[in-house]
Formats: sequence, C-alpha cells, structure tokens
Amino acid sequence: MLDERLAAALGAARDGAAGIESFAHLLGSRRVGPRGVALALPEVCEGCAALVSALDSLSAAVRDGFVETDDAAAADAACALLEHAGVEVARLTEELSRAAASAPPGRGPGRGRGERAGSERGIDARQRLALEASVRRTARELSGALRLSELVIATLELRPTPLDLIDVLRNWSATAVEGRPVVGISVASADSRANEVEGDVRAVSGLVELAVGMVSAAGIASPHLTVSRLPDGRSTVRIAERGPREGAPVVSLDVVLRDGGERAAAVARVVARRARIDLVEGPCGRVVTVTF
Repeated sequence: MLDERLAAALGAARDGAAGIESFAHLLGSRRVGPRGVALALPEVCEGCAALVSALDSLSAAVRDGFVETDDAAAADAACALLEHAGVEVARLTEELSRAAASAPPGRGPGRGRGERAGSERGIDARQRLALEASVRRTARELSGALRLSELVIATLELRPTPLDLIDVLRNWSATAVEGRPVVGISVASADSRANEVEGDVRAVSGLVELAVGMVSAAGIASPHLTVSRLPDGRSTVRIAERGPREGAPVVSLDVVLRDGGERAAAVARVVARRARIDLVEGPCGRVVTVTF
C-alpha cells in the first residue's frame, strides 16, 4: 500500500482533474446555457486553485516517498511532470478568473428587467468556445502528467505476477480520446512461450505503451511489435517499422496514443530501470527494444 499521505495527495489531484474534465463537458454541452456557464465559473476557479495546491502537496509527498529508495532521479521525473501540470492549471485559473470577472452578475432579488436580461446572457458564444478549447487543453495536459507520474509512483510498490504479453496488449483502450490520435499496431510472436513474462502489470503495460509512443513520435505511423525469446529465457519486444521479412501479425490493434515526447521517454527510462526491465533505444528513436 502507498503511504497514506501520498495516497491522499494523489486522490486529491485526481479529484481536481476530474473537476476540470467535468467543466469541459459542461462547456461542450448545448443543454447548458451561457448563464449556467457563468454561474459555474467561480466554483471551478476555486477548484483549480485547490488543484494547484494539491499538485504541490503531491510533489512533496512523492519526494518523501522516494527518500527511502534513495532514487532522486525517479522523484525528479515525477515531480517535473507535476510541476508542468501545476503551471498549466495555474494558467487556466487566471483565465477562468478573468472570464468570471467579465461575466454579468447572477440574478438576485430586486433587479430590474435590464439587469435580469444581462444575467441571462452570461458569457457570449465566442468567449465560450475559447474557454472550452483552453479547458480541454488543460484537461489533456493534466491527464497525461498525472498518468505518467502515477507510473513512476507505481514503482514504489511493484507487484510481479505472471503475465501474457498478448493479453496485456489486448487490454489497451481503443476508445477515441479528445485530442489524442489512434494508431494501429501489429504484433508478431513466433514462440508462444515468449509471451509469458513475470512483472508488475502496470509497469509492463505502461512501459510497452510508452515505447510505442516513442517510436510513433519518431515518425513510425504503424508500429510493429515483434515478440521473441532469447537464449537466456528472457522475452524481448522489438518495436519498429515492419520489415518485409517480419512475421505475420498474430494481433492487430487500434490503440490511443496517449503519451509521446521527451517527458514520456524520461518516464519510460525510469520505470524500466526501477522494474529491472531492459530498455534500449535505437537510432533516432525509431526502434525501441524492451526485454523482460
């Protein structure tokens, strides 16, 4: 079990992120009028301010959590993500505060007809569209930062179990997510024994998913995963462009490409090191090999 302080901080950050997601849905709903949006703004501003504080608390808890492991690099990787998320939420907080200040006041007793008409208008359509785009941007950034930081945090309590790599891949979500591309991957496995590995399911699935993101970011449009067994009994997954002599796919999947870029690659390296999984990056990042 995670330290109570770390678990509580992580829960508070997740709740705050869920609040931003909910507001994004509200902004996109045509069932909610402009006045409803204007009335929600002050509460959302408070929630964002609380989330910035929650992210700071989570970062401090992560630092303390990794003290016993004497792994400052792992803490640095997670805290860099949380700091990035905090900056993004702080930016959104300022934007929402300005929007709330410019929105007409809510309806109250004794207001005249003109004032009531103003309160009914709330924010205008152009402002609402801009606000929705900004909120969705923050929701995406926050979702990615929390997911990656949670992968690092998960290495504090690794729980190895027997896994089947093909089953792990089949469990990937193929549900389209706002702003995140869906890519097709193919998997070839010449030896069914190579699919059997021992590892923490969060570390194994997260690491392979990040590796797919790394080669995709390097320009591989449809990554091909080749699973094989080494003479020493370990299993290896090579992720690259499919070659003309590669084995036929045993699995083809459409998956959401959620993470890419240097921050994701840094997390992959940390997770691999802590989970004792070999991660080798090829030239220009177009080939990644993961050995379990």
